[in-house]
Amino acid sequence: MNIVELDAQHWKTPSDFYSALLRKLGAPEWHGESIPALIDSMIVGDINEVATPLRVVVTGLDTASKVAFDELTKAFSALTKYGAVANINSDRASLDIADNVSAFLDGRA
Repeated sequence: MNIVELDAQHWKTPSDFYSALLRKLGAPEWHGESIPALIDSMIVGDINEVATPLRVVVTGLDTASKVAFDELTKAFSALTKYGAVANINSDRASLDIADNVSAFLDGRA
């Protein structure tokens, strides 16, 4: 399993969340900073350098801004609709994506 670790301690904006995550995933420069773009690259796949199976671990959420925390929560929650497993609390979050999770897109899982 590939593990991506993020420190949200200094996140002030939703863009800080996306920038940190996309950089650690090895996303291409043209990757969008949006939930649909994350679904395309993390669930559909074949876009980022870091592939599934994947675990994203985020620490320092207790000092991140509310808007950055809220964006992470919305993004991780959206990814669970496609088979990812998210755990989020006030200071830490994790997201697990199996390597067959894209099957949820067409009802095969």
